[in-house]
Amino acid sequence: MPHAVVRSLPAVLATALAAVVLAGCSDAAPQAQTAPPGSSPMAQQAAVPFNDADLTFARQALAHHQQGVDLASLAESRAGNAQLKALAKRIIDTHEPEIARLSGLIESWGQPAPDDPNMEHVQRDGYVGPNDMAELAGLSGKDFDRQFVARLLRQREAGVRIADTETQHGRNPDARDLAATTSRSQQQEISDLRGLQNG
Repeated sequence: MPHAVVRSLPAVLATALAAVVLAGCSDAAPQAQTAPPGSSPMAQQAAVPFNDADLTFARQALAHHQQGVDLASLAESRAGNAQLKALAKRIIDTHEPEIARLSGLIESWGQPAPDDPNMEHVQRDGYVGPNDMAELAGLSGKDFDRQFVARLLRQREAGVRIADTETQHGRNPDARDLAATTSRSQQQEISDLRGLQNG
């Protein structure tokens, strides 16, 4: 009987060792989860790994895009230049679905949304503060156009930097894809704004 116990010991040790190894693997990527088969698209998305760079990008880009929409909304009613109004509408049409996508990523990762998205942007290069927004809201026509282009240009340049940092350091494929799209679209907007500035 004792011999039977000794012979079964290696099998017990092997099972215990396998359990330890598997447990160690589960700790290697604490920010990745496994979605069960047939789960919702949001749960499937949550199963994809993400890192701190992805979360930082999502939160900063959310704040940046929301401010872009706020700025563009001012231009829709106050700009004198028709091309500037068209650009403002394009920004709103582009940013609104991207804001929803960024919010979805943050939620799918089980992370809290910013209490105040603007706070994610404060002190960042390109941030348009409340005083600047109030000043723009008091302008119209050519005066508005000139100030708006200068501020939006800096804001777009900051957006490209936020996106490019994610492209370099992010891990999540959805976040990286959105960052690449954001960088391209905002570089085009920068080109358009410089044309208006020099025109």
